[in-house]
Amino acid sequence: MSGIRRALPALLFGLLPATALVAQAPPPATRPGATAVAASDTTATAKIIREIAAHQHAVSDVEHLADVIGPRLTGSERLLRAHAWAESTLTARGAANVHREGYAFGPSWTRGQARARLLTQNGGTLTLAALGWSRPTPGPVRGDVLVVTGRTPAELERFIGRFKGRIVTFGETPPIGADSVAYRALRDRLALAMREEGALAYLAPAGKQEGLGMTGGPVWRLGSWAPQIPFAIVAMKDYLLLRRAADRGERVTLELDLPGTTSRAPVRAFNTVAELRGTDLSDEVVILGAHLDSWDLGTGATDNGTGVAGVMEALRGITAAGLKPRRTIRVVLFSGEEQGHFGSKAYVEAHRAELARVQAVLVLDLGTGKVRGFALQGREDCRRLMGAAIAPLNDLGVVELPLERSDDSDHAAFNDVGVPAFFAVQDTLDYFRVTHHSQYDTFERVDSAQLVQGATAIAVTAWELATMPARLPHGP
Repeated sequence: MSGIRRALPALLFGLLPATALVAQAPPPATRPGATAVAASDTTATAKIIREIAAHQHAVSDVEHLADVIGPRLTGSERLLRAHAWAESTLTARGAANVHREGYAFGPSWTRGQARARLLTQNGGTLTLAALGWSRPTPGPVRGDVLVVTGRTPAELERFIGRFKGRIVTFGETPPIGADSVAYRALRDRLALAMREEGALAYLAPAGKQEGLGMTGGPVWRLGSWAPQIPFAIVAMKDYLLLRRAADRGERVTLELDLPGTTSRAPVRAFNTVAELRGTDLSDEVVILGAHLDSWDLGTGATDNGTGVAGVMEALRGITAAGLKPRRTIRVVLFSGEEQGHFGSKAYVEAHRAELARVQAVLVLDLGTGKVRGFALQGREDCRRLMGAAIAPLNDLGVVELPLERSDDSDHAAFNDVGVPAFFAVQDTLDYFRVTHHSQYDTFERVDSAQLVQGATAIAVTAWELATMPARLPHGP
């Protein structure tokens, strides 16, 4: 889940989080399963639930993605390995029309080992990581830290002209939502001044009480307001140390090294596509989406290995149950989600001719927690049919259809063109507080039983949407 639109402005203004670290999730159970259904129940949905409960592959799929393939940054060799694994796995499990669709992404980026140490105060080292696609420093650089603070535009603007040779971070600033047009323009001016005056680097607080929170993307994605200088995320404990020293009026000097390599030439990125072909309505499609790319501080287990495993398991469960849907059920594993939904936007553009025949899009991208329903993205006109689609899952706790709208994952590209696309509502557990975009996004954070429940929820909802007589309405 990208969160790129909401995360980066907060990073620039150095907002402090109000959340605390939650306890680590327990290790995965050995053989998790969904809630059982009666053996006498011979409905299609009962067959799907029993098949996934008895033979699920979702847990081992996430384990392979996280432990064997590892982090899957868009444009990287490891993401290509993940595409190849997903395609061979889907083919072996009976999927049809398994293929890869490419699109122009832009330059790839390879992280280096970031280092920083205080040359003043206690001489300690800082925990930090370069923001994705950050410019590197020209080797280790030394500079004084400048903490930008102010409650009014005038107070913030007084720092313009003081950035040269400094390592910049932000302290207390006005609320982001206050007079957003004016502050957006101010943010642009400050970012431009950092670059033009020759600031050495920009440091942003991690946004988590423990660990780091990564985001970012190629500079041509972020626009003018992100400082086009070396840019790093620093652990909250170290950011607060810098702030305290500055508040005491002390000079703070850092030695900082942010290596990283951006490719000279643009690269192509890919989406993996696989299907269970429909019968009499095969030209109509239900899309199950998740993003195969991840950030690279952890191994991408919950963002979004669990989503990938969930939609792959949904397709496997329906196929293994011997069922044939009326409409085609199509899994799409997107890439470039973390940099701004590049893969889903490319898919929508390439498939414009068939979008009118898409019944619905279901996206799974909120970690390992139990699926409670689907956010309707403001589409009250879809409530009745979506209610019918999740009705067989009500006993499994899938009951929620909030009107909530978000654009933080791959459903957004479809919603923008009027295709009914829904984001799974899940228990977030420790997702945003701990694992999301952090070095703690690893396999031991996966809740196996809830992962299987989520795969079951996606499978049954997809089946119901693929077999019901009615069509979901399209529109703005």
